[in-house]
Amino acid sequence: MTKLFLHSYGLRYQYRHKPGFDVFSLVDLAADLGFDGLNVSCFEPYIELSGVELAHLRKLRAYLEKREILIDIETAGTEPTHIERVLRIGRELGAGYLRTYTNGTPDRRLRLEEAKANLSQAALLAERAGIPVLLENHEDISASEVGEILSHVDSPWVQGLFDYVNSMLFYEDPLTSLELMRRWIRSAHLKDCVILPPGEGGLLGVPIGSGKAPVKKITSSLVDMGVDRICFENTWSYHAAMRDRRGSAVMGEGFFEHPAWPLREPAEYVHINGLLESNPLKVAELEYWALEQSLQWLKAEITQFSRVHIPNRMGVNRSSYLVAIDNPPPEVLTTAFDQTA
Repeated sequence: MTKLFLHSYGLRYQYRHKPGFDVFSLVDLAADLGFDGLNVSCFEPYIELSGVELAHLRKLRAYLEKREILIDIETAGTEPTHIERVLRIGRELGAGYLRTYTNGTPDRRLRLEEAKANLSQAALLAERAGIPVLLENHEDISASEVGEILSHVDSPWVQGLFDYVNSMLFYEDPLTSLELMRRWIRSAHLKDCVILPPGEGGLLGVPIGSGKAPVKKITSSLVDMGVDRICFENTWSYHAAMRDRRGSAVMGEGFFEHPAWPLREPAEYVHINGLLESNPLKVAELEYWALEQSLQWLKAEITQFSRVHIPNRMGVNRSSYLVAIDNPPPEVLTTAFDQTA
């Protein structure tokens, strides 16, 4: 059975603006909602891991085991010294995988060659640690370029993490991206998006099921492929500019069809920076609303994940880490949340 993980990035505003929310709150949330594990971002200053001190990591591992929650960790960069450092964190936590993506030089070809050399060395470090490194088709390189790197490295200890929508930034059809990475995929980031018209902002994360990405078809393919885990990532309100063209998709057609205007907020929130400045707690509320909306769709539409629970005011262990929100219809939310505190 494919395991379902919850991504810490999808609760990023809880971490930043909900008092008391930390990685232990995230563990509780994942367990109470019926997830099998967590993907936790492990970037400096380690805000979503809530610290990297040895005592903290051991306490967290014990709590993960108590709540029967698995963990994968995520970082950026391929430099071997950095990968080795994060693998040590992963070993303390009992992590199954370490996800990364390329960074460094803006020169595309040099970046690919650097990643090939670095990850060839990292393969030995990953084998020694017992934690495979997964290279993601992030916003830096397309799925075809991930395939080029992994073909060169040619190691079972360096494989792939497939993101459902990231390669759309390069005008790469998501189903094409899936095929390009198929042989290496060990995990995935399940998310949804819309592509805004030119000049309006590029890719916009929306509640899962309300966008244009072929979420059901990709998920079915991954399950049929025997992928062990898929990570649910709430990227509501996330914005990313389109990159240079590396695929053959046609803007405005198919998965790249533009949404009708005006966009419905908060489901499609394009003014997040202004709201963050005026009332960050409302952003945390909206983020949690988007999580609820996404889980409702996932439970109803993806048979393999119908076991998840839907949080609401009378739902699962509505503890202090959950935001008290009634889940009114979007038009009510728009009126309420447009007001400043």
